[in-house]
Amino acid sequence: MKKKVFLVAAIGCLTIPIGAAGLFGSVADSSVNAQQFISGSTAIAQRTNQVRNPDEPINVTLNERFSLANSLMRIKQIQGALTSFRTLTARSKPKLGQTAIATIGNTDPETQTLGFTNWVGAVEGTVRQQNYQIKKLEFELAKKQFEDKQISQTAFNQKRAAYQQAEREFQNFLNSFRIVD
Repeated sequence: MKKKVFLVAAIGCLTIPIGAAGLFGSVADSSVNAQQFISGSTAIAQRTNQVRNPDEPINVTLNERFSLANSLMRIKQIQGALTSFRTLTARSKPKLGQTAIATIGNTDPETQTLGFTNWVGAVEGTVRQQNYQIKKLEFELAKKQFEDKQISQTAFNQKRAAYQQAEREFQNFLNSFRIVD
């Protein structure tokens, strides 16, 4: 019972609305598996009135587009775009003048050096922290399921390995993260 209460409390702290909603709805059933998490997210997405892309099924959106790997790749792309914007700003100043550049926005040196770096770092840190929290909760649930003989040793070991990897990745990020002042 204490583990279930812990899981419910911990899930309440997550800030991924769809993920948290899917997890929260499933915590009471200790036989939950990863597919049920995905199904919960899909059900939430299908209940919305949003128009989804006809070229991309919702399961592709949730499992690939919203994946950790894709998010980290997109963060690197955003970082590259901001670096390009910084270069473009520097090259444009002599031709357009400081006043014209200033009216564009986000062209001041403080924003382009401090802001761009800190903004991207905050997003990456959030994504990595949430992945760590989810993997930790999944591992806690797997411990309970294993104790109750609802999952195999192999399944338990996979959850433990995923949690340990997420923990290492988040710790490595924290060790390398610096706020630019």
